[in-house]
Amino acid sequence: MDKKETLLNQSLAVRTFPLKEVKDICDTFVLDHHYEVNKPKTKIVEWLSPIVDLSPFKHFYPANGVTEGLNYWMMQEQRSIQVKEGEYAWVEGQATGDIHYVSCPSSVDGNFCNIPTDKPVMLDLAYIGSTKTQKLQIPDNVEKVFFSLSKSLGLRNYRIGYYWSRRADPMLEKLIYSAKYYNYHSFALGEKIIDKISIDFVHNNLGPIQQELCKELGLTASDSVWLANTTDPAYNKFKRGDTNRVCLSGLIEEAYNDRSI
Repeated sequence: MDKKETLLNQSLAVRTFPLKEVKDICDTFVLDHHYEVNKPKTKIVEWLSPIVDLSPFKHFYPANGVTEGLNYWMMQEQRSIQVKEGEYAWVEGQATGDIHYVSCPSSVDGNFCNIPTDKPVMLDLAYIGSTKTQKLQIPDNVEKVFFSLSKSLGLRNYRIGYYWSRRADPMLEKLIYSAKYYNYHSFALGEKIIDKISIDFVHNNLGPIQQELCKELGLTASDSVWLANTTDPAYNKFKRGDTNRVCLSGLIEEAYNDRSI
């Protein structure tokens, strides 16, 4: 099976993989405190700071991946949600609405995009950590921000997620900061990983492979190392908005493993 056929036979999901250095941390990690209950403390804002400044968001909550953070937001949201065609399908919205849901880099094509400023924004940063280091300005109308290590570091099964809000979330204040209920193991593992792995580690290691594959296959590389785009109708299975967004993860993993032997 050639590379193009491999891509066409894969699912629509973006399933990334952990590099050896990340996997080794996961394989050897042991939670130090099995019985203590503590409020969460994290260095994730510092880790993300080469790309985004999240210091204005004073309320932080651990989450089981981006999706759980989105769930907490959506179950309480009373306003209508405007969602761009091809966005993360979990967020149900419409062509117009009172607020925006936006992913940046965009789930539509894996590229950095402009964040709208005309109405409140809920911002999903799921692909940060799989791109080059470049500044992304977050305007004042962004109310909430969601991030995880799932897409960027290939850790979807660990559900290491983060949720920030300019205003306190009453439900999560009670659950996490009063009752101290959250996933201690995944949260502590995330802290260990970001202490050892830099925000540009994945792109530095896999970017050259992404570029080679795109050149070979006639695709356009996305800002996220895992993705590429094309208008070739052969790839219409992967249609998202005006582009066909193709996940390169499987081919990248194969090439990366071959280089590591």
